[in-house]
Amino acid sequence: MAQERYAQWQGRLNETVAACGRGYELEHVTDTDLVRNAQEGVEKAFAAIVDRYHARIYALIYRVCGPTDAEDLTQEVFLRAMGRLHKFEPQSEASLRTWLYRIAMNLSINQLRQMKRRQRFEGLSLDAPIHPDGDAVYLAIPDSSTAPERLVERAETHRLVHAVIRQLVPKHQQVLVLVDLEGMEYEEAAAVIGCRVGTVKSRLSRAREAFSVKMRACMAVPGAK
Repeated sequence: MAQERYAQWQGRLNETVAACGRGYELEHVTDTDLVRNAQEGVEKAFAAIVDRYHARIYALIYRVCGPTDAEDLTQEVFLRAMGRLHKFEPQSEASLRTWLYRIAMNLSINQLRQMKRRQRFEGLSLDAPIHPDGDAVYLAIPDSSTAPERLVERAETHRLVHAVIRQLVPKHQQVLVLVDLEGMEYEEAAAVIGCRVGTVKSRLSRAREAFSVKMRACMAVPGAK
C-alpha cells in the first residue's frame, strides 16, 4: 500500500511539473496538488499559485486599502505565503484561497489602520465628504438601492464605493468585501476572518446599513427629488 501511495504521489508530482512547464494546462492542476508540490520544492508550482491568485489578491487589497499600496501588499502576501507554506495543510479546493485571503485581509486591515492613524494625525476627518478628484461628488443613480454589489457594477461609482468602504470600521469592511464584493459564502468568509457564521451575518447586516448611510450622504444632491 505504501508503495502504491508513493507511486500515485510521484505521478501527480510529474504531472504538476509537466503542466507547470507547459503553462496552458495549469487550469487542470488542482490547488491541492500545486500546494503539495510547492512544499516538495517544485518552484514552478509556487509560481503557478502566484499566477492563479495574484489578480484576486490584488483586487481584495485594492478594495480595502486603495491603489497606492495594493501591489506592494500583494507581493507581501505571497512572500508570507512562501515562508509559511511548509506549515499549510490543504484540506479542500477552497482552503488555499481561504488561507491566502486571510493573509491578505490581515495585512490590508493593518495597513488601513496605519493610514487612518496618519490621517488623524494630519487633521483629516474620516467623516468628511469624499472628494476623489478634488471636487465634491454628486451622482444620480436611477436604482435607489445602495447595496455595494450593485453599485460596484457601475463604472461611474466604482471609486466612490471603495472610498466609502474604506471609511467603515475594519470588521464591517471585512464582511462587506468578502461577501458582497468577492461573493464568498458565509462559511468561507467566517474562515477567512476567524469567526462564527452567525457573527458574519450580524456584522454584514450592520455593515450594509453603515455603508448605505455613508453612501447616501455622499450622493445627496441639494434640492433633488
